[in-house]
Amino acid sequence: MSDQSTEPSADTSDAERARAASAADVRDHVTRLDAALGFMATTLPPASPRPAAPFTGEPLLVKDLDLKLADAPLWRGNHVLREHGVVSNHDDPMGRRLRELGFDIVGRTKSAEFGLAVTTEPLAYGPVHNPWDLDRSAGGSSGGSACAVAARAVRIAHGTDLGGSLRIPAAHCGVFALKPGLVRLATTPTFAAWNQHGFLASRVDDLRRMLPVLGRDMASEAGRSGTEGPTRRLRVGVLASAVSSAIDLGGGSVEAVERMADKLSDQGHHVLPAHPRVLEQFDQFAMQTTPMLAGWLAKEVADASEDLGRPLTESDMEPATAQMLAMAARATPEAVRDTVQWLRRLVTDLTAWWGRFDILLSPTVPVQAPRLGWLSDPDTAMHRTFGMMQYTAMFNASGQPAVNVPCVGVGGLPYGVQLVGAHGSEADLLDLAEQLSPEGAPAPPFS
Repeated sequence: MSDQSTEPSADTSDAERARAASAADVRDHVTRLDAALGFMATTLPPASPRPAAPFTGEPLLVKDLDLKLADAPLWRGNHVLREHGVVSNHDDPMGRRLRELGFDIVGRTKSAEFGLAVTTEPLAYGPVHNPWDLDRSAGGSSGGSACAVAARAVRIAHGTDLGGSLRIPAAHCGVFALKPGLVRLATTPTFAAWNQHGFLASRVDDLRRMLPVLGRDMASEAGRSGTEGPTRRLRVGVLASAVSSAIDLGGGSVEAVERMADKLSDQGHHVLPAHPRVLEQFDQFAMQTTPMLAGWLAKEVADASEDLGRPLTESDMEPATAQMLAMAARATPEAVRDTVQWLRRLVTDLTAWWGRFDILLSPTVPVQAPRLGWLSDPDTAMHRTFGMMQYTAMFNASGQPAVNVPCVGVGGLPYGVQLVGAHGSEADLLDLAEQLSPEGAPAPPFS
């Protein structure tokens, strides 16, 4: 889809002229950066302004996956949907909310096909390049949005997080990301419930402004207690070891976590080595939940097929997508039932830890951004993908909020540390993230 003309008519007001010029400048800026980094799936024409809306004219990029906007492309990282120019026929609740709030939705950012990978290298339209090193992955599956924010194409971008799809690319691109928690836990664990809309930004205050957009409270515990600022002494447990056999923890990741732990201790928080032991069952978690992931994918493909007007076939998808989809047909109802029961016990054990601690500090990812191709090799992709998700995915199952905090480490590449809190602690996590990185996200060489 190409940009529509933003040339104002002769009777356009000064304010409307300024908005039109600003929208055109933003799209030009995004297009120039995209030419080098490849983070865009498509641009969108400016919408009619909503003068009374709280975010009128604020540029926003949205991920090309789960968010539907009427008459706008929705290709989900798939080449067939892109080639046929598939568009959504309605706004979903988040799409409608973003429009009503007045955002200027500049375009859609690239996603891994159906969001399955932790790198954004879709065959449909090529890889997203990391602005810290163009030969490296930007992470995934919200890699397009993370790259755009890191490169300062926009201040805020939308993404989704099913098992780390916001936090992993945020860590690899060096930006902040908020995965909100579930307001209410589903009685039956499902991937549809675990998948959350969230946002990435280069400054914490921009993420804080998005809390009402997500339907979350902006007030922190410090604010509710009548004090100013994050003065409450928090109990922080620190995890600085691998919890999966798939990928070991790089030394630089350990140093990044320890550096942040020292900062929190210096600020008066009670910090000690501790973590929920159930996290060490991650390899079993990955194995148990794979059939559920395949079932979720089957529903996503069916939804896309309805948009396309015909069923998507195996040849219409990347090999890894077709392989995962085939697992859905082999999953028995008994196996799914057993997994659901196991997950309920796991979530109970996991969340109980927050009765003794306020925050878990851990790596977001075990290693810095790998070279392009390392996470998309068909022979090793699934194993490495699970390893990259070892600190993030269980908190989708538990429905807890989590934030990525960026920092620069070995070789000048970013690391990410993760803060995880109890349900309803989004504002507190952002306050803590700002304590750790008050200067905002570091700027990459290409921005």
